[in-house]
Amino acid sequence: MKLTIWHMLVPLPFSYAQSRFEVHSLPDSASLPPSWAGRFPVPDTEDGNSIFFWLFQAENVQYEDNLIIWFNGGPGCSSLIGLTTGNGPVSFSGDSARLVQNPHSWTKLGHVLYVDQPVGTGYSTASIPYPVLNNDRVTSDFAKWLRSFFSEFPHLQSKRVHLIGESYAGIYIPYFASAIVDSNNNPQRSSALIDLRSISLGDATIGNPAASTSATIGTFLQSHRSRLQIPDEIMSVFTQVDQTCGFDRVLAQANQYPPPHEAIQIPGNPENSNYKRRQQRRSSRNRDAMMDPDQCRLNSTTADAVCSAILNSTCFGTCATFSTALSYLSLLTDDDDHQKKCFDMYDIRNNCDTVDPLPLLASYFSRPDVQVALNLLPAPSGGATAPTSFSPCNSTILDTLLFAAPPVPPAYALLPSLVTTHNISLHVYAGENDMLVNHIGTELVLQNMTWNGGRGFSRGPRRVFFVHNAAPEGEALASHPCGRMDGDGVDAISAIAACALDPAVAGMWVSERGVTYHLFRGAGHTVFVKKPREMFSYVRDVVLAD
Repeated sequence: MKLTIWHMLVPLPFSYAQSRFEVHSLPDSASLPPSWAGRFPVPDTEDGNSIFFWLFQAENVQYEDNLIIWFNGGPGCSSLIGLTTGNGPVSFSGDSARLVQNPHSWTKLGHVLYVDQPVGTGYSTASIPYPVLNNDRVTSDFAKWLRSFFSEFPHLQSKRVHLIGESYAGIYIPYFASAIVDSNNNPQRSSALIDLRSISLGDATIGNPAASTSATIGTFLQSHRSRLQIPDEIMSVFTQVDQTCGFDRVLAQANQYPPPHEAIQIPGNPENSNYKRRQQRRSSRNRDAMMDPDQCRLNSTTADAVCSAILNSTCFGTCATFSTALSYLSLLTDDDDHQKKCFDMYDIRNNCDTVDPLPLLASYFSRPDVQVALNLLPAPSGGATAPTSFSPCNSTILDTLLFAAPPVPPAYALLPSLVTTHNISLHVYAGENDMLVNHIGTELVLQNMTWNGGRGFSRGPRRVFFVHNAAPEGEALASHPCGRMDGDGVDAISAIAACALDPAVAGMWVSERGVTYHLFRGAGHTVFVKKPREMFSYVRDVVLAD
């Protein structure tokens, strides 16, 4: 067999028995590092439940002791989204379903495993009726599957494992990590230890939903009011409502470093991002109680209408600042202003020219030749092979898990235990332009979390980090003009603004007692989409430093 340049970089440790999973090439794609893809069934579950994986071999022998496992959120979104939009070895070229090499691929930093979970996500399959009804089942399935995966690829069992994901993976990953450490500590364990070193959560749902919605959205809007072009009279409504609902007091406490001795209490009736859909679903089951779909929609952009929607919403409860803000911003449809016409809560800087990658994924990964290449279909012989229709995100899974009883937020107990008791490093990062899970809410959650003998950070995220150095210390920090921006009274947004013209500055960060927090400037909900080079440095300098 003729070896490519990828095969020459790192000696192949994989057994001949794994050859059935080998990916030899990919249609309409640049060359790949050695990779293996396919499905494994989930042990001890109903027939038909399987999880799809795509494993890439490390390109650099310096990093071959690392195993990075990537998870997209959703719930129910395929990890192929991350692979093809900024952290994998190939990515879509503009708005075409053609894959080109990604110079910032995480495969240069270790073996990378992409997993479509829970069952039914992406290329994974599920039994009927859909079996995963809550987060306990999600966790149990993945833990069983991971052990099965390691039995097939045993040389990876001894690697340093780093779990990384975004959005709803902020719930997945802490529960997975807890299951791993519990299994490691089980005296009746029959398999080898999993060397879990770190978990990294991006724009993640780790705390009370109100932290990233009701309590903080007014402050988020204020910090971006120029870009969002919010009039003074509308902004005044959000400022007044923050006072009425007590959110201003919450943020005043969250902005104390170190935070108050007592936990910060979020008042009122906090919104839930599923509230509208849950109410509509309940109503649709009862025709006599059918809700008018326009009832949940803000139909006016006046200050009075905004105030009434926040305080008197029949859909979202009282103090519904987030839902009202989203409805208001979506109403601004001036044809001469692309930013307003195509408002995107995942990245408020996006406009009508921003390429949506999901249709590209759906088209490309539904192709039979692609599915043959990924060992999901047999090679056609004498006729066409019927492919599976690939959906980047599965709405059935989203509805099932979001309408289920929510799991306990990881920040309440799991994350503190993983850091304090099990010495697992925790890395949290956020994009400054993400409205869905805004960074102010993430900072509130972290200031309300207790780990390693203290609550929150003693200093705010005021230290700069750079495009090519995500954890600068000493001379690297002191020699830069923005390297001293961690004095008292300088908040993260002001510091970012002060250094906004310096292309070397990637954002602000803080690190204490086994937890780091990075705020990336110019990024949205999925940081590596806009900032792949910066995220490459982050994985190298922060995640793999553990």
